Amino acid sequence: MKTYLTLFLLACFITYSEPLSCFSCKDADTNLRCNFNLPETCSANQVCVTSTSTLGGSFKITKGCIDQDSCDVASIFGNIDVGVASTSVKCCDYFLCNINGSTTARLNLLLLGVSALVLLVVGNITK
Repeated sequence: MKTYLTLFLLACFITYSEPLSCFSCKDADTNLRCNFNLPETCSANQVCVTSTSTLGGSFKITKGCIDQDSCDVASIFGNIDVGVASTSVKCCDYFLCNINGSTTARLNLLLLGVSALVLLVVGNITK
């Protein structure tokens, strides 16, 4: 019985590590189109990256694998917002963690706010 217990405890502390998989695309115009591609398998010491850029009304998203050191540098210097143009770089390190485009949530929140404002104005006009 002690042998089984020892083997069980040993198995609990040994983990199997699969290679990291990330969504992968280059210069897609939507996050959804980017996620239709087959995931990419990363090498050792790589993490998933999502890089977005907007210029005027044009949106581009790039996803894939990147070295951890490169990602640290890109995360610091790759996040710029000057009104009409912006870039964003986000990294993560678990299975298919780069599923979401980093600017999608801001756009949805903006649309939700505009919708609420329109409903408020229309509601006050019709009273």
